Amino acid sequence: EIIKPKVIVTLGSPATKYILDATQGITRLRGTWGTYNNIPVLPTYHPAYLLRNYTTEIRRQVWDDMQKVISKITQ
Repeated sequence: EIIKPKVIVTLGSPATKYILDATQGITRLRGTWGTYNNIPVLPTYHPAYLLRNYTTEIRRQVWDDMQKVISKITQ
C-alpha cells in the first residue's frame, strides 16, 4: 500500500498462487491479468524455469508478458 505499484509481476507458481489466491498452475495463469488489492497482476514463469527450459517458445512467452507489463505501465 505504501509503494502503490502500477503492476505486480509474479514469478512462478508459488508467488502467483499466493497473490492471486489461485489453485491453477503457472502454465495456465501465465500471461493473463489478475488483480490484488485493485493492482493489476501478471503472472509469468520464474527465471530459474526459463533458464532450465531455454527454448525459443518459452523466451517468446516471457517477452510477450514483459511487453504487456510495459504497455500497462505506460498507459
